[in-house]
Parts: sequence; structure tokens; C-alpha cells
Amino acid sequence: MKLSTQAGRQNKIHIYIDGEYRLTVDDAFWFSEHWHNLQEIDGEELAALEEAVSSRRAFNSALDLLSLRAHGKQELYRKLLRKHSPAAAAAAVEKAEEAGLLNDTDYAERFAEELYSRKHYGERRILAELTARGIDREIAENAVKMLDKDDENRIIKLLQTKYRCAFADEKGRRRAVNGLMRMGYDYAAIRSALDEFPSGTEEFDDA
Repeated sequence: MKLSTQAGRQNKIHIYIDGEYRLTVDDAFWFSEHWHNLQEIDGEELAALEEAVSSRRAFNSALDLLSLRAHGKQELYRKLLRKHSPAAAAAAVEKAEEAGLLNDTDYAERFAEELYSRKHYGERRILAELTARGIDREIAENAVKMLDKDDENRIIKLLQTKYRCAFADEKGRRRAVNGLMRMGYDYAAIRSALDEFPSGTEEFDDA
């Protein structure tokens, strides 16, 4: 098969096979590889070229995503699958990890701290958020253990702010308890914090 090219805009190279357009690459890729020396290409070589182009595109997408914020490996892989093949996505993740751009342990620790400090989540909710993003359970548990937690005082502050109207009636108090549990706080810690408020917590004795 005859291979020919045509220069495009913004450093793009359009590739033609037997006179028919096949794909477009950037010139940095094209001239850094051996493909630009070919005038004839067989089916195996064409498949290898297309795979290399797919992998490069996936890696560029990975760089774009990582420039916005840190990601875990599985989270990045899942996002890349939206536009790229499983093979290209996997190769891009592996390349990013080899380049030192991905580290699940570091990501888990920083994300756990963000969830605790900014969103005020408790341990169980943080653990759930980490594993939902594909972080290994052991790595997630270790990240949570490293947090400087003071759940009772944190809950008291939430009762004074987010749930400051919780003690208007029994319904409000139960809403506060349910909300705090959804945030990942243990019921024992919630009950202990509620004891700091003399407005009555007997309603929760059987909860």
C-alpha cells in the first residue's frame, strides 16, 4: 500500500493510504518515529501505526486531565475510556505512572485530607469516596488512618453551623443525626457530641 502525507494546519500531518485519507497526527510524533521514512506500508505496519497514534492521543488526553487535578490510576483509566480504546487507555495510564505523574498512595492521602478538611466528611464516607475512585482498599484505609481526626469536636462544630436548627424539634434532630451519618460519622461519636447539647437527646436512645 502506498503511504503519502499532506501538511495540515497547526502542525498536523494528514496521512493517506493509496490516496485515501486515513488519519491525522502531529508533526512532532510523525518525524520522531520511523513512519515518515516509509513510502510503502503493509497491513501489519499500518495497524502498528494506528495503535501508536491511538496511544499518543490517549496519553495527551491523560496529560490534559492531570493538568486540571490529580487522579488515581483507575479514575484516570475510566475517564480515558470515554474517548479511547481500553488498550490505548491502559497504555496511557502506564506511561503516566512511569513518568511519575500518577501515585495512588499520594493521591489518596491528599484527597482524604481534602474531603476531611473541606467537605468535613467522616472516616467511613472518606473511605467510600476513595474506593469509589478505584483506590485500593488498603491504600484508602491507610490514607484515612493518617488523618488527624477529632470526630466529636468536628460533629459539635457541624451541629453549631450546618445543623444549627436541628434542635427545634424531634424531626430536626433526627435529620441532623441522619445527615451526620451520611457524612460518614459513627453513631457513637454523634451521640457523644449530642450529649454536649442539653436540649435533649433522649429521643435517640433507641436509635
